[in-house]
Amino acid sequence: MRIIPLRGATVAWFKCPACRLKCRPTAVGPDGHCPRCGETRMLKLSFGGRTTQSTSDGDRG
Repeated sequence: MRIIPLRGATVAWFKCPACRLKCRPTAVGPDGHCPRCGETRMLKLSFGGRTTQSTSDGDRG
C-alpha cells in the first residue's frame, strides 16, 4: 500500500479544464488523458513550496 502525501512541498495534482476533475498523477493514465472525460490536456497544480506574503495597502489604516 502506498501512502500519498496530502500536504507538503511535493504535492501535485492534475486538473482537467473540460470537466474540472482534480486528481493525483497516479490516476492519470500513461497517455496523460483525463480519466473522466478523456481530455488530452491536463493542467498541473502544485500546492507546495508557496510562501504567503502579506500585501500592505496604503489606503487601509
